Amino acid sequence: MAVWAINWQTVRAFLACATCWRVAVGLAGMTRLGLDYAGVDAMLRRRGFDDVDFADLQLMEEAALEAFGEVAEGN
Repeated sequence: MAVWAINWQTVRAFLACATCWRVAVGLAGMTRLGLDYAGVDAMLRRRGFDDVDFADLQLMEEAALEAFGEVAEGN
């Protein structure tokens, strides 16, 4: 799957934060709760991303949670 050039910076930010997910583990298994914004902030700042990249990353986070099936559509 190709990534448009205009979206590449956001994809890089999302991939940089791959280890920043908050999860809950219980009898039903693991559920992703969302990104840990303290960790995300540190990662993005250290790698030179800006506030626009963070806002775009939040959109990707929401889409990822929907794809993971852990957020109902419309929430």
